[in-house]
Amino acid sequence: MLYKRHRRMIHNHLKMKSLIAILGLFFAFNITAQVDAKAGKTLFRNYCAQCHNKDMKTAMTGPALGGAQERWGDDEALYSWIRNSQAMIAAGHPRAVELWNEWKPTVMTAYPDLTDDQIGSVLAYVAGTADGTLNPKPVGGLVDVLVKEESSSNFWYWILFALLVGLSLTLLRVIGNLDQLNAEKEGKSYKRKSLIQSITSSGLVSILIFALVLLAGYTTVNNAMNLGRQQGYQRDQPIAFSHATHAGLHKIDCQYCHDGARRSKHAVIPAT
Repeated sequence: MLYKRHRRMIHNHLKMKSLIAILGLFFAFNITAQVDAKAGKTLFRNYCAQCHNKDMKTAMTGPALGGAQERWGDDEALYSWIRNSQAMIAAGHPRAVELWNEWKPTVMTAYPDLTDDQIGSVLAYVAGTADGTLNPKPVGGLVDVLVKEESSSNFWYWILFALLVGLSLTLLRVIGNLDQLNAEKEGKSYKRKSLIQSITSSGLVSILIFALVLLAGYTTVNNAMNLGRQQGYQRDQPIAFSHATHAGLHKIDCQYCHDGARRSKHAVIPAT
């Protein structure tokens, strides 16, 4: 009795692994190799864009950030500078003192709560924008940084897909072997299913339908979020405000002030 229960537990465990592997087949291609850079884009807008030019090559209130890691030559020191520049200046760090002498009396805002991952994401976005890995694309007067897909990333996606397919087929075969052992243990005849029969079995078909429903829901929600949005639309200015300084001279991203454009159908007018 215990033996049969143990085999049933193993059987159910392998079925669960099959479900996970098959679901992975549908969602593996939603993984992006540029997660850090995308997160860095948002962090840059929230923390850096008010003082540093988004092209990473032109100085603004603060210096151009392109090549910052190379100029510092020490990521640990650079991270410390971002978290508390004045402390490094007071400690006499050569690079910190050099920057202070060049840009004083402008004081860099301290960000002590930023994690290493967050700072790394910002630096990944800065480096990618500066060297052209992240290519700016003009859309209706706005600039949206798009992630450049690397052929090497696509290669690894196909490798992952092939591994998941192989794992799924292997698990199906193992489940068939366990079914045969259970049948022999109970003295019943067992006819091994062919690969086609295993793939088209009701259980696997149900799993595939479930995965397709999830994928369809995910796609529908993503596409629905774009309904009613317009790119390139320019409405009449509600107040006589010139954008020449912000958007023209300093090239501040429009979404820095109109941040509603990132999360809703309306750009939102900033408080005046």
